[in-house]
Amino acid sequence: MPFHWWLHRSIKEYEMNKWFSPYDTHRRIGSIIRVSPTELTCNLTNLASKPSAWLMGQRMPGGEVNEFVFVDVGETAIFGKLVRVWLEGGERLSVDSISQQTIDNHPIGIIQPLISVDVSNGRGFGGISRFPKVGSQVYSASPSLYKTLIEGELKEGEVNLPIAELPDDDSITIHVTPEKLFSRHCAILGATGGGKSWSVANLLCNINSKKGKAILIDATGEYSDLPCTSFYLGEHPLANADNSVSFPHWRFSETDLRAFLRPSSQSQTPKLAEAIKSLKFVNMQRRGVFNHTLELSEKFTFSKAGMPKAGFERITAEYSHLLDNEPWVFGSLHEQIIEECIWPSGGNASRPDLSIWGGKADNDVGHCLNLISRIKAYSESPFFKWMIDPDLSLKQMPELLSEFLLRDNPGEILRLDVSSIPFESNAREILVNSIGRNLLTLARKGSINFKKPMLVFIDEAHQFLNKKVGDEFNRFELDAFGNIAKEGRKFGLNVVIATQRPRDIPEDVLSQIGSLLVHRLTNHHDQEIVKKAVGEMDLKTSSFLPTLEQGEALLLGVDFSFPVILKMKKPAFKPLSKSADFSKYWSSM
Repeated sequence: MPFHWWLHRSIKEYEMNKWFSPYDTHRRIGSIIRVSPTELTCNLTNLASKPSAWLMGQRMPGGEVNEFVFVDVGETAIFGKLVRVWLEGGERLSVDSISQQTIDNHPIGIIQPLISVDVSNGRGFGGISRFPKVGSQVYSASPSLYKTLIEGELKEGEVNLPIAELPDDDSITIHVTPEKLFSRHCAILGATGGGKSWSVANLLCNINSKKGKAILIDATGEYSDLPCTSFYLGEHPLANADNSVSFPHWRFSETDLRAFLRPSSQSQTPKLAEAIKSLKFVNMQRRGVFNHTLELSEKFTFSKAGMPKAGFERITAEYSHLLDNEPWVFGSLHEQIIEECIWPSGGNASRPDLSIWGGKADNDVGHCLNLISRIKAYSESPFFKWMIDPDLSLKQMPELLSEFLLRDNPGEILRLDVSSIPFESNAREILVNSIGRNLLTLARKGSINFKKPMLVFIDEAHQFLNKKVGDEFNRFELDAFGNIAKEGRKFGLNVVIATQRPRDIPEDVLSQIGSLLVHRLTNHHDQEIVKKAVGEMDLKTSSFLPTLEQGEALLLGVDFSFPVILKMKKPAFKPLSKSADFSKYWSSM
């Protein structure tokens, strides 16, 4: 082995693992000529007009936009980014020719200050503690040094996730701790084709390899090849008796059920609530829970018209506390609503009999006709069999979630495929909202805690968050994951949302997100939403978003000292990002 090769390797390994002085004369690229609180102007030396140099096996850009630099301020250094480079009027024509000779000119650059750095040990701290004087020297930052600044100080016992590499040096891997990335929730944003799905897969593979646990809500089936436990809702081609799961209608909250059925608030909502209550008592009677006898029809509905109230009132007083998770037959609901359309008392106007119910109230039936028709259509639809009177032999979603949380299987990923759930009647949004509500309830009960934290990934999050169902007179907000974003972290329940439409995510949710991986965003409104959500992301940083290459992402957040563009590592498996093969199809015709 040649000595010079061994020496080169030893120096590079030392640089990769140790902090050394950022003031290397070989890396000097210019000097400061103007200072302001938000930007530093520097003269770039002749090196900036020459081809990039190589030093110790690492490329040194020497005056390129997006290059990291150190500015000499004595015991501290300013770590910043070169965001603009130009030539003054007298020299701008010096580059307007094709020549083999080295061009002699003097570019000027704008440096965006990011953090201050202790030169002796490499510890960075927010804010600029001391500004440079005119004439202070500027040095191109070694990739080994800004890798150290990106990763920060590793505490004892912390796990490192190798999620990315430097865009211009794939030999340097960037590690982040799950505490920095997930403890304040995380968002993965980016337009179609920017690499968002690969980043989701990257993080899931890292979680699996480090023995973490996560739940993935797969909206499109894109992650079906992920080596994990998968369950399907709805009529999916891959579903069978072992991997199918239902979410019975009686396991939905009252709010979610009303969001699905959309009753009017004035006349239909009270009738719907009474009908469901009656059907629950009917089911309890059929199961032999109580000895009282309700008059049931052939369709197992409870007929109230003209009947005494005493028995039903006694049952209500004794057994109402058992109603929460009591099953009931959805197929009988439209009939039971008709049974609820009665006068409140018997007798006549002059001598009412409060001990019995009155006869049928045809006006009430008329007011409920559209709700009755809707319920009947749902009960007969094959697309809602996963929730309406489902196969009782299938595992139910609340039990699936509880069992997953109780299982002591480190590194287990649970994928919930909802790609076969229709968008009709907001069924998909209501389902995912109910899953979130169940998870938050389990967290509040202690099934999720800091010793057993849980990550929930929501792919295509714009489909589920910021949804309001109903009309202006009767609106229901699907806010389960918004509540998780606001209070879930104190229970150890954290979310990772992935979306190509940040503008469709509520600002109050994005404001709770502590770290972001932002892939290419070309839409101005999407960029504005991200800038509002994260105060440190100014115009200079956001200007790079439309130009990011596939797989590149801007990493930023409250636990990261400064925003940085990284190249996300390819995941161990590829998501099924499908697109039409027009040429192959057209050429075969």
